[in-house]
Amino acid sequence: MLKSPIHDLALFYDLEWVPDAAGSRRLFDLPDDTTEIEAMQRLWEHSPQYDAEKNPRPFLKYMFSRVVSIAFLSRKSVYRNGERTIEFSLNSLPKLPLDTDDVDETAIIDRFLYIIGERRPQLVGFNSSESDLQVLIQRGIINEITAPAFNQRPNKPWEGEDYFDSRNSEAHLDLLTKFSNRGGMSPRLDEFAKLCGFPGKIDVKGDQVTDLWLERDITRIVEYNQIDTLNTYLVWLRVVYFCGKMNEEDYFIELEQFREFLEFEAEKDDKQFIADFLSKWPI
Repeated sequence: MLKSPIHDLALFYDLEWVPDAAGSRRLFDLPDDTTEIEAMQRLWEHSPQYDAEKNPRPFLKYMFSRVVSIAFLSRKSVYRNGERTIEFSLNSLPKLPLDTDDVDETAIIDRFLYIIGERRPQLVGFNSSESDLQVLIQRGIINEITAPAFNQRPNKPWEGEDYFDSRNSEAHLDLLTKFSNRGGMSPRLDEFAKLCGFPGKIDVKGDQVTDLWLERDITRIVEYNQIDTLNTYLVWLRVVYFCGKMNEEDYFIELEQFREFLEFEAEKDDKQFIADFLSKWPI
C-alpha cells in the first residue's frame, strides 16, 4: 500500500478557500461597487452545475477559489540521548491568534511554498492531489508567486523525491488515493476518522466556510482548518500501522505522544478548540 519508509519530516496539510470576489469583478468586468457576495454569486451562476433551487452554490473551479487559510501539522523524528522521539508542531497561515480580519492570499501561499521548498518534507493530505495541491499551483500562478525550490524535480524518477509524480514518489501522499476512489465510494475524512475512533470535525463543516468568511470570522475558519490536519495525521498513523510500517508498540507510543502534545496545546489561551477536540477523543 505504501512504498517508502516513514519520512523523518512530514507536513499534514489542508487548505480552505472561498469564491474569489476580486477575480470575479475582473473576469466579468463588474462595477467597482459590486459587493463581495454579489461578485461570488456571479461566479456561482457561471458554473455549469448552478441551479437556483437545487444547487445555488456549486463547487467552483480551483482558479476561482481564493485561499484564506493553510494549516499544517509538522511531525519530525528526532533523537535525544540516543533515543528516538517524535516532535509535533501545529501551525497555520494566518497564525493564531489573529491580529486582523484580512487575509493576504499571496503572502500565505508564498510563505507555505517557501517552507516546503526549504525543508522538503513529505506532504500528506486527504484528497490533496486533486484539490489542495492544484489550488496551490493555480492560485500561486494567478498571484504571481515564484517557488523554484518547491517546483524542483529530479531528472529521473529514482534520483529523488518529487511532489508532482505520485506514481514514482510518495513525497506528496494523498491518503484518499490509497482507499476506494470511485465516486460515491470514496470516504470522507470526517466520517473515516470518526469510524476509526478519532474526533473528526467539531462544530464547523466545509460548506460553512464561505459564510464564516463573509462574517469575517477568520478565527473559526483557521481552527476548522487545523482540526482537519489533526484528523489527517491520525488517519495516516492508522494507515502506516495497517501497512506494517510501524509496529504495535511504536504505534501506541506515538498515539500517546500526540495526545500529550495536544493536551499541552489545549492549555494555550487561543486553543480552546483543541480542548474540544480532545473531549471527543476518549482515552
